[in-house]
Amino acid sequence: VIRELEANVPRLLARQMTDGRSADCGGFMDGDGLVGPNSVSSASTLAYAYLLRESSHYQSPELLERILMVGEFGRRRRRSSGNYDLLSTNFDSSPDTGFITKSLAPAVKLARLAEEDGAAQISESLGELILSGVPGMVSGGFHTPNHRWVLVAALSLASELFPDLEVQDTIEAYLAETIDCNADGEYIERSTGVYNAVVNRSLILASQALGRPELLDPVRRNLDFNYYMLHGDATVVTSISRRQDRGARSVPTTLADGYHAMAHIDDNGFYAAVADWLV
Repeated sequence: VIRELEANVPRLLARQMTDGRSADCGGFMDGDGLVGPNSVSSASTLAYAYLLRESSHYQSPELLERILMVGEFGRRRRRSSGNYDLLSTNFDSSPDTGFITKSLAPAVKLARLAEEDGAAQISESLGELILSGVPGMVSGGFHTPNHRWVLVAALSLASELFPDLEVQDTIEAYLAETIDCNADGEYIERSTGVYNAVVNRSLILASQALGRPELLDPVRRNLDFNYYMLHGDATVVTSISRRQDRGARSVPTTLADGYHAMAHIDDNGFYAAVADWLV
């Protein structure tokens, strides 16, 4: 994992805008040439590289400067609601703010554990982005089914970092709808190539932050289901999807972290083997 992280860092830094005269300074250019406000989520990769002792970038002053640039970019480019835009389709978007929070919160949590000035700066800068985004996530609603669980996870993680936040009523309202997992273990979007992994990851994070192990039951059912959707070459059946992965040839590597997490939570060697295979 550290090797993969270190391979990603120079690629990510190459896409970061560093011209201090530009409103895009600190953001990251995507494949379409856009520097979207939602790119602040990439700060988590850089933060792990800075915070993890095994990393060759551990406590790098240059990397710290780049991380803090991301925080300033986010403060310039967020909406007055605290929400962020996904320039290709979603504006003033609470669920995209949820995706960002889900990415940044574990890195902020790790930074708080480190007794070092750079880590404290990371925690303060990125933590403020999370804190300012909460009101928009509480009031902004969602677009697609998986967004409900992204928001539950994001608000749960934010509350774990900032216990005084008043988010529990929103979390309970979403959970009261019940989780959209059928008897076969499939979520309503049936997105084996993309959104099954998003929902599983969200429910695992929410379960841990809220102390609710029952949220892991649909995750287990979905992971079992997804295994039976895999071909021998690790591509997955996508003809059933109701989303953009329908009919695509896909090796669902994004499911690997769900299998890996549940392998440890349940001491389940089968899940560990599937995670290894996908990676």
